[in-house]
Amino acid sequence: MDIREVLKKHPKIYYFVADVFGPMMWTGYSPKKFLNKFCSGKDNILNLGSGPRILGQGVINIDLSKYKNVDLISDITHIPMADNSANGIICDTVIEHVKEPDKVIKEMYRLLKPGTYAYITAPFLYPFHASPDDFIRWTKKGFVKELSDFKIIKIGIRAGAFSTLNVYLCYFFALVFSFNSKKIFWLLVNFSIFIFFPIKLFDLIFSRLSMSENMASIMYYIVQKK
Repeated sequence: MDIREVLKKHPKIYYFVADVFGPMMWTGYSPKKFLNKFCSGKDNILNLGSGPRILGQGVINIDLSKYKNVDLISDITHIPMADNSANGIICDTVIEHVKEPDKVIKEMYRLLKPGTYAYITAPFLYPFHASPDDFIRWTKKGFVKELSDFKIIKIGIRAGAFSTLNVYLCYFFALVFSFNSKKIFWLLVNFSIFIFFPIKLFDLIFSRLSMSENMASIMYYIVQKK
């Protein structure tokens, strides 16, 4: 049984553990900051692959799984909503888990009203993590190419070089001490975050340096429908 899926039944506990002890030090624009800056006062904002997290009023949670707080259960490559109906879209740490991410990007473009904005995070340097599966990684230039139909507004580091170091240390620790047991490996990956998590705090300083993006774990992209 995946401990993350168990904890997601208790969203407050899950997100507390993930944000405090998880391997990522979140920097730059958060989804909530995006909402306040680019979608303030609007409704019908879509949170794709939302999980159980509530981001704010006017946000519609869409997920393939029936988590608590999910408003619409749907495959995010085919969402049963009208063209040009969304006042904003958030797709946070989700798109790498979709087999055909280009279809998600096209769906976002279809749903957004002209002139409105989307917030997307995409991994660069992050180990395999199934949720329920994991398919792809992007460089910054590679993901900008995926977003060619949109106007790029802002790109930045969401989790920087020390988050990258932190998460890979967790995986190396598990690799060495799991003795080739898959069950023990994933148990140690989840356990070791409580050992190595202080390393990520260095991102509070070093994510401010532009060269950090060459080793970043996750980048964020804010785009506008033309």
